[in-house]
Amino acid sequence: MSKLFLAFFPIFLLAQIPSHFFIRTLQDQRVKNSPELLKYLTSSEASERELALLAIANIQDSSAFHQVVLRLHDSSSAVRAMAAFALGRFSKREGVAALFQRLSVEKNERCIAEMLNAIGMCGSADDLDSLISFSQAELPAIRFHVTNAMRRFAVRRINTESAYSFLATALKDSATVEPAVYSLMRYDDSLIVQLYGEQILPLLHHQSPSVRMWSASILSNSSDEKIHRALLNAAISDHDWRVRVNAIRALRGVRSHDIKENIFSLLRDTNEHVALTALATIEAINMTDPRFSDSAKYVAVLHSKGYRSIVKEEMKKVLALKIRERALPFIGEWKSDDPYITALRIRAVGETKSPTVVTSLKQELKQTKHSMVAIAAIEALRTIVQTSVDSLKNEFLHAILFQFARKDPGIAYTIAGVFQDSMFSREMRRRYLPSLVSEYLTMNVARDLEPMIELLNVFTELADSSALPAVEKGLAEQESGIRSAAEKAYKAITGNNSPIQFIRTAETYKPFYTLEDLNLLKRYAGADVITTKGTIRIMFEKEAAPFTVLNFILLAQRKFYDGLSFHRVVSNFVIQGGDPFGNGSGGPNYTIRTEVHPEVTYKTGAVGMASAGKDTEGSQWFVTHSPTPHLDFRYTVFGYTKDSTVVDKIMVGDRIKKVVLF
Repeated sequence: MSKLFLAFFPIFLLAQIPSHFFIRTLQDQRVKNSPELLKYLTSSEASERELALLAIANIQDSSAFHQVVLRLHDSSSAVRAMAAFALGRFSKREGVAALFQRLSVEKNERCIAEMLNAIGMCGSADDLDSLISFSQAELPAIRFHVTNAMRRFAVRRINTESAYSFLATALKDSATVEPAVYSLMRYDDSLIVQLYGEQILPLLHHQSPSVRMWSASILSNSSDEKIHRALLNAAISDHDWRVRVNAIRALRGVRSHDIKENIFSLLRDTNEHVALTALATIEAINMTDPRFSDSAKYVAVLHSKGYRSIVKEEMKKVLALKIRERALPFIGEWKSDDPYITALRIRAVGETKSPTVVTSLKQELKQTKHSMVAIAAIEALRTIVQTSVDSLKNEFLHAILFQFARKDPGIAYTIAGVFQDSMFSREMRRRYLPSLVSEYLTMNVARDLEPMIELLNVFTELADSSALPAVEKGLAEQESGIRSAAEKAYKAITGNNSPIQFIRTAETYKPFYTLEDLNLLKRYAGADVITTKGTIRIMFEKEAAPFTVLNFILLAQRKFYDGLSFHRVVSNFVIQGGDPFGNGSGGPNYTIRTEVHPEVTYKTGAVGMASAGKDTEGSQWFVTHSPTPHLDFRYTVFGYTKDSTVVDKIMVGDRIKKVVLF
């Protein structure tokens, strides 16, 4: 069998796969009410029943609701726990009632924890109160699981009068303080600080860095100068950079002038995350208090040897936002040997909003060979013409259309994004529809998946019948992302549903792998991602996310990742790479399914897949700096790394040299 991505193999060949892989394949097909899958719920093998429930949970096939409820009473505790997880994914009111009913007799602690967690995933405010009542009647060990489940309610912002007081009490217990403080942080309510600020303030000195950083985030809602000074102290002196980052962010609303000036001093910090967070905070303060800090101090940073070069480069944009056109002499020549730095400077020039640089930017757009620089030039011009007269806006739209000729998917994606911008009137954008439709019709999924979807979004926005030839082409595509975007566009233009009804069946399943590729899962346990800052060893979670792991292996074998940059870094959140465009919009030109598992969650060092929604993953992956429970069961976790020292050093522009599988 030839090794082709999106290759199709007949369903009868799936019988050659061991039962566990067969169940996984049924999960990957996303066929609802599948008789083949449902029969495994009554298998004599507990492991098959458990895996079938995991598949149903991933498909979110609520048509299997009653069969799943029956499994809450299974003889296997592992099966009961997975049934609870599936019910949490369904978000059905009847499921919560079934979970509470089973809780009244369940003795297995793992099952109890999963049932409570499931209630947190889908329960109502009334269920939250019932959960709190349940905790008061149970043993301390169960209270820990209840507090953990509260995180799920907090992520969904479901609250009651008793929730805050329950969590405030949980702050006093060393066993429950971490999930409690996380929940209070996710509620993001200034009332919490008013009620419990004095209780939370000492937690800035807690032994757990997670407790300290989440406490700092809670205290960002305070207007009390005493709390602001405590946050400043944490920002300056805490030994964990992640806590310092959160403390600095928490000072964005500070009023005291001397505290603001102390934030300025953090630009010299030896930790790059801390220094850049201080700069972002200064930028945010400037937006609300333009008088904060004389612009001469910003200029002094550019000319001083005491600051990191990246801080100086980022400062140019902040200066441009502050003094507009007068910043041009300080930005200076934008060309650099590093296209990333060139792109940064061009974006800074755009923030000056000076019409004097339009001609030079257009020239750069025509001449540059770097996709990253061309995209930056388009974005800079877009910023400049934002408040200009219609004639200049028209000139800009006309100019960027010529960039389609590069046949660069990243640039095409950026152009499509421009044509969704409401700062250009619909009438103005509609003039260019014939050109956009023509470009779409020349594209193909194997190269242009992302820009094709974005252009279909343009056609949805403009709702003009002249786009129908492109939309109808999209309706006929097998790729689900394009088909879904085309269906929305067709509805917007005609007012009718798509005339082509795509019904997902086993026969329409087109996996990205071949049967032979499945053997790679036995061969490889992980991967060494060798970067410009060191090696990140990823240990795969093959039981939780086999097809995501397989996708990563296949891409690594193609050397897809070699040379790509980390295009996104959010301090104390994630580093993200794997985009061939380098701007967050690229992928391998096919999508894979989301794979979630109740026991594989977003701890520090979790390696997850970026997506634009369920089942839209491709090649982009990220690593977490710290625990991020709000990502649980929404984004696939396919591995973990313990190389936090290297992960923490990665910044935007750092590169993947190669990926070595082992």
